[in-house]
Amino acid sequence: MVSVVLLALLLTGVGVPRWAAAADDVTPAEIVPAVTAAHGGLGTFAVVVARQEQRRTDVSIRAAEALTAQVLARTAGSELADRPFPTASLVKLYLAADVLHRARTGTVALTPDDRAELEVMIRSSDDPVASDVWVRFDGARAVRDVAVRYGLTGTAPPRRWGQWGETTTTAADLARFLARLPVIAHPDDAEALLGWMRTATPIASDGFDQEFGVFGTLPGAAVKQGWMCCLGGQRHLHSLGVVGGRVVVLLSEVPSSVGWNRARAALDAAAAAAVPLLPTC
Repeated sequence: MVSVVLLALLLTGVGVPRWAAAADDVTPAEIVPAVTAAHGGLGTFAVVVARQEQRRTDVSIRAAEALTAQVLARTAGSELADRPFPTASLVKLYLAADVLHRARTGTVALTPDDRAELEVMIRSSDDPVASDVWVRFDGARAVRDVAVRYGLTGTAPPRRWGQWGETTTTAADLARFLARLPVIAHPDDAEALLGWMRTATPIASDGFDQEFGVFGTLPGAAVKQGWMCCLGGQRHLHSLGVVGGRVVVLLSEVPSSVGWNRARAALDAAAAAAVPLLPTC
């Protein structure tokens, strides 16, 4: 399978700290070859790097919209930004964000046990909990609502009922979701979700080692990992995180004949190649 790499840098250009200057000066055309070489051409690989937006209370609505427009206008990459991947466990971010939003707006009522389920679903990527939340809170609706609220054009619920890991999304959509989370979600809900991501457990509830890709490579990152085999004869291994005001999304797809260890090593190498280009605080 031909290796595909997408790198998009979304920069607001507003209030950029001095430690970010070096990263901001590097163009996607300069970064993509390094990331491609580091990943090693294994299967299909997509990466997006974005600047996370920050909620502003000291500007008008029009000014805030202008800042968002600057982010979108400075997107760089290729036509492969909308290449769909099965989300595996990354859909749990969309699911948790929507349930928190509905609770915030009074559409549903969450008990302490419900919130505890959302937390373990994100921190330990618990699949039985995700299945329970998906059924009780209509996960397909959650995916559709998040797509509308965040402007995600390449995200859709699974075609097979209840198979939440088969939800499809793109690297660009995941980056947009995390980049816009602080300005779209209620501040407390955004912080809850990011806080759970910051305290992800090294070992998932099913015993899978989650420390690959962004997790463990970019210190202090708020992370979410995904893995699944074998939809369409493919193995999917994904990693994303937020660190130093940047969003990093790594999506990979390899033939099922490629083992987890080899897929993990390639994703680790790709994440490591990004470390010198990203702020870590």
